[in-house]
Amino acid sequence: MTVTSPATPAPTVVAQGTQPAARASSSIAARLRAWRSTAWTLLALTGAIATPNARAQDFAQGLEDPRILSLTGLGGRYSGLVGAGVGLSPLTPNFGVRLGDFVLQPRFLLESDYRTNFFRQDSRNGAAVGALALHLRPGLAVFNPQYDAVALSFSSDFDVFMPLGEESVSSRSNVGAQAQVAAAFLPKRPVSFTLYDRFERQIWMRPLLDRNANRNQNVVGADLSFHPGGRALDFTVGYAFDMLRYDELGILDTDTHRMRFLGSWRFFPQTYAFVEGTYDAVTYRKPLTASEQGSTGNYEPGTPLKVYGGLSGHVTERLAVLLRAGYGNSMLDSGTDQYESVLTQLQLSWRFNAESVLHVGYARDFQLSPFGGYFGFDRGYAEYSHRLTTWLQLNADFSVDARAYGLWQPAAFESNGQAYQPSTLDTTRDELALRGGVSLDMNFMRLFGLTLGYRLDALVSDFVIVTDASVNYVGYADHRIFASLNLRY
Repeated sequence: MTVTSPATPAPTVVAQGTQPAARASSSIAARLRAWRSTAWTLLALTGAIATPNARAQDFAQGLEDPRILSLTGLGGRYSGLVGAGVGLSPLTPNFGVRLGDFVLQPRFLLESDYRTNFFRQDSRNGAAVGALALHLRPGLAVFNPQYDAVALSFSSDFDVFMPLGEESVSSRSNVGAQAQVAAAFLPKRPVSFTLYDRFERQIWMRPLLDRNANRNQNVVGADLSFHPGGRALDFTVGYAFDMLRYDELGILDTDTHRMRFLGSWRFFPQTYAFVEGTYDAVTYRKPLTASEQGSTGNYEPGTPLKVYGGLSGHVTERLAVLLRAGYGNSMLDSGTDQYESVLTQLQLSWRFNAESVLHVGYARDFQLSPFGGYFGFDRGYAEYSHRLTTWLQLNADFSVDARAYGLWQPAAFESNGQAYQPSTLDTTRDELALRGGVSLDMNFMRLFGLTLGYRLDALVSDFVIVTDASVNYVGYADHRIFASLNLRY
């Protein structure tokens, strides 16, 4: 399961003009803003990076159907961690305009939502700010469903984000985007080759910072696949370059070279045994300061290794299982504190009937973190989808992550000529991340649909950072109610 993070912009702290009599208090306020900004950069953004985001449709290999028929196809923000629907997508598109061998599918989603905690503020640090926002989401997909020698796919979606309210909220207007393109050569032959590129601009909200946390990620890669034995066997080796760039928080920029191997044996028509391995080389572009080099867990490069074996497919007509187990090691360059553990995932899917399916799962995994070096997590999740009628579908999901970070000693920093030495009250950071929600998709006709939904995003954490005897908490709870008008052709 790919772990990524959703992101939205952080608000700007605007310095106010002062009278001569207030200069002393203004100086103190400026110092407070300096350490508060750095504290949130170090801690609050770690929460952003750690947020999992599953995609409903994995586009990387170029052979998946890129259609988005409703909001449930947009990934973890709507349909939870599993991202599974009621079955395989048909080869014949339900929507789109035929252009020779290609299908063109324009779409437009007009969404409004209300968030009870717009900046994801910990209530112990200040009152939550509720806000109403509009999203304009134009999109386009182009692909050739009846491919032979070459399978081509392109998809792009934008999110024009327009929050409404006071200046601190409305000034967060921005544009997010996703664009994906892939070309699979000879996909039906014993040997095939795939080139792909994925770009995503994410917008992230967190408590008041003087720099935004918007980030841009581009992954470009290639896969070489072998399909001997009438495609019962499949072996794929791949390489990808993952470039992560923040608009203003360059201290978190990373470059990742990723190698992957996947071998599978389809011993029943819908059941596979597989082995998989990934090896990454992760580096931070920011040179370390002397203080960061002398502290533990700051921007540590590493070469994380994960190796799995498992089984995926139907046990009975109604019951499907995904089982994988293996080994993971963070292999950080410092070597002082490493994540090394058994990795596993067990997911059971039960289809009550043709319209109803339940997924329940548990996963144990890890990923690198700029602060602490890594975090490991144990995740429990469940998702239920039910097609009530031909035009109405219900989706509900919930997940909880128990996370444990590596050792972290905050490094000293300097701001406006003043030296600061942050500290933490705890030597370890353990927390719970909760996500859940429900959505109702209504497809009234071929061109028009409506989605109503609710989402919960919460971080339960008592981990704090202390600067100048002030305590900053990182937990939050955000409730979101949304409605979307969905137009597609």
